[in-house]
Amino acid sequence: MRIHSIKHLVHLYSVFFVRKILSFGVLKNPIIRVLMLISFVVLLTFISFSVFVFFSETLQTQEVVLFLLNTYSSTIVLWTIVVTIFLKLVFSKVDGFLRMTTNFPISSKERNFSVFIYETLISFIVIFLISFSVVLSMILVHQFAFIDVLIVNLLYVSTLSYLMLQVISKLVSFACVSFRIPKLFHIINLSVLVFVFAVFFNESQLLVTGLANDLLQETNETKSILLFLQQFHQDHGLMFTTLVYLSSVIGLIALIIMIPDQSYMASTKHVRLLGGFKTISIIKAYVISAIRNINTLNTVVFVYLAAIILMVFDLSDYILYTIIMIAFNSIYSFTQSQNLRHIMYRFNYKAWKDYLYLLASQLFIIYLISIPLLILGFFVIESYLQFIIPYIVVTFGALIFVMAGILFPPYHDNPFSVVTSVAVVTIPIFIIGISLTFLNLNLLWNVAIMILFYFVIIHFSIQGLTHLKRGVRNEKFG
Repeated sequence: MRIHSIKHLVHLYSVFFVRKILSFGVLKNPIIRVLMLISFVVLLTFISFSVFVFFSETLQTQEVVLFLLNTYSSTIVLWTIVVTIFLKLVFSKVDGFLRMTTNFPISSKERNFSVFIYETLISFIVIFLISFSVVLSMILVHQFAFIDVLIVNLLYVSTLSYLMLQVISKLVSFACVSFRIPKLFHIINLSVLVFVFAVFFNESQLLVTGLANDLLQETNETKSILLFLQQFHQDHGLMFTTLVYLSSVIGLIALIIMIPDQSYMASTKHVRLLGGFKTISIIKAYVISAIRNINTLNTVVFVYLAAIILMVFDLSDYILYTIIMIAFNSIYSFTQSQNLRHIMYRFNYKAWKDYLYLLASQLFIIYLISIPLLILGFFVIESYLQFIIPYIVVTFGALIFVMAGILFPPYHDNPFSVVTSVAVVTIPIFIIGISLTFLNLNLLWNVAIMILFYFVIIHFSIQGLTHLKRGVRNEKFG
C-alpha cells in the first residue's frame, strides 16, 4: 500500500467536498454560510454554558467528579457506536461515488483505507463536538486537576472503541467474501454493530447503577468492561496506560490495513421487484424506484434485524424506533427518482406535484415497512407513547430528510453530501428546540411555531426542486 496514493485520494475527496458540497445549493450563498456558522457557535455556547453551570453546582468533591466522568465515558462509548453505525449506513452507499476512482492506478486496499481515513475524521469531529462542553466546563471548574482522567475516559476510550468497531466490520467483510455472500455484507455488518450497541447499552445501565451505589455507600466495587481502561489507569498511572493505548492503536490499525475487504464497492444498484404491472401511476413509479434500490432493501432488512436484537436484549419498547432508519433513507429519494423526473421535465412539470410524490412515496414505504413491527408491538410494547412518538418522529423526519436530499442531492450516493445535509438541517432544529425550551411558551404557541417551521421546510423543498429544474434546462440549452 502506497502512502502517496492514499494522500492523493484524500486530497481528491477534500477538493470534491469543497467544490461540490460547500459551494453547492444554499451553502453557495456566503450569507447562509455566515448564518449557519453563527447558529452553530450560539448552539455550542449555550450547551457549554449550561454544562458549566451544572458542573459548578454539583462537582464539589473528587468522588462526584470521578462518578460523572466514568458515567460519561460509557455515554461516549455509546455515542461512538451510534456515530459508527450512522457512517456505515451512509458509506454503505458510497460505491457510486467511488467509481470515479476505478480507472486510477490504485489498489482496492488503498481506496478503502482512504475512505477509512475520512470516516475516522468525521467520527472524531462528531465525538469532539459531543465532548467539547464537558471538557471545557471541567477545565474551567477544576483547571487541569483531572486532565489525565479526561484523556483516558474520553480520548483513549473513544479511539479504541472506534478502531475495534472498524476491525469488527473488516472481519465481517472478510467473512462475507469468504462465504461468497458479499452482497449481504452491509446488512450483516450493521446488524452486528446494532447487536454491539445493545450489549453495551445494557452494560452501561448496569454500570451507572453500580457507580451510583458506590458513590452513596462510599465503596469501589463496580467492575465493568466499560471501565477497563479507567481501572488500568487507576492502578498503573497515565504513562503506562498511554503505552498500552498506543500499542493497541497501532495493532488495531495494522489489522484494519491487513484484513482484505470489498465493503465499499457493490456490483449492483437495483433489484427487479414488483414487476408485471399493466398500468402504472406516477406515485407507484416513485414507490417502485425507491423499493427496487438495493440500499433501500438493505435498510429494510436491517430495520427488522435491529428490532429482533432489541427484543433479545429486553428493549422491546423501542422496536418501532428502528423505522427511523427508513425515514433517514428519504434523503436519497430525490436521486432515486431522478430518471422519472427527467421524463417529467419534457411535459408539464410542476415542482409542488413532484414534492408531493416524493413525500407521499416515502411515507407510504415507511408506514408499510412498519406494519409488521406495529402488529408485534401490540404484544410486546407496554407504553402507548412508544407507539405514538416513533410515528411522529418518522413523519416529520421524512419531511426533513426529503428536503435535505433536494437541497444537497447525494448524486452517485455521495457520502459527503449526506453528512453535510444532516449537519445543516440539524443545527436549526436544535436552535428551535432550545429556544422553545428557554422561552417556556404554552402548548398552542409551540405547536404554531413547529407548524410554521414545517411550512418553511415544504417551501424550501419546492423552491429547491424548481431551482434544480432550471439548472437542468440551462445545462441542456447552455
